[in-house]
Amino acid sequence: MVLAVKSNDRPTRVLEAASRLIAHYGFDKTTMDDIAREAGVSKGALYLEWQGKEQLFHALLTYEMKRLLADFQQRMEQDPQGGRIANLYRHALLALQANPLMRALYTRDSRVLGDFVRRQDSQRYTGRFLLAEEGVQQMQAAGLLRADLRPEVIAYLFSVIAVGFIYIGSILPDTAQIPLEDITTALADVIQRGLAGPGDDSAAGKQAMEKLGAFVRQQYDKEGEA
Repeated sequence: MVLAVKSNDRPTRVLEAASRLIAHYGFDKTTMDDIAREAGVSKGALYLEWQGKEQLFHALLTYEMKRLLADFQQRMEQDPQGGRIANLYRHALLALQANPLMRALYTRDSRVLGDFVRRQDSQRYTGRFLLAEEGVQQMQAAGLLRADLRPEVIAYLFSVIAVGFIYIGSILPDTAQIPLEDITTALADVIQRGLAGPGDDSAAGKQAMEKLGAFVRQQYDKEGEA
């Protein structure tokens, strides 16, 4: 359920073109000429918006992170029990799995990110996604997560699960692969049994996530204005 931002404006067309190309060919092999051609604009038009490919890529990662947040929120809202901690995390994993660039960022995939991954702090983007430490604190305050574990410990566990979830498919043979639905359902059950708090209320969880999502989007909007 990858959400595309429907827009006819040129910057959005360029970012969507860059997303397709970089996910397929990688950052290092994708040129500004390639992106301009894919977007149907002149190369000069790209430089009116961005000084170079690296600045464009920063804008692209912000764009994709906001799209990931929108995808997650839609999944959560469509699920009557979407605010329970197990369902929240399941929807977060599915949204992450559906976004090639965000998957690459979480696993620091050098094939996709190229030299960029060695020179930049990916936590600038991934550290903000939902159930990182700040999100865990909000979930604990709402009674959705156990309060007897430190927020950074739970956030670390969530990161371990997410990275393993994304990465395992690249190292197991096809014959050992398990349907995505089965994996996410089982993971949700493990999280529910091991980490859910006493106030596991769906409405409270949705409200907390909506507030956190709005805060994260505001941060990205401020960066775009800087």
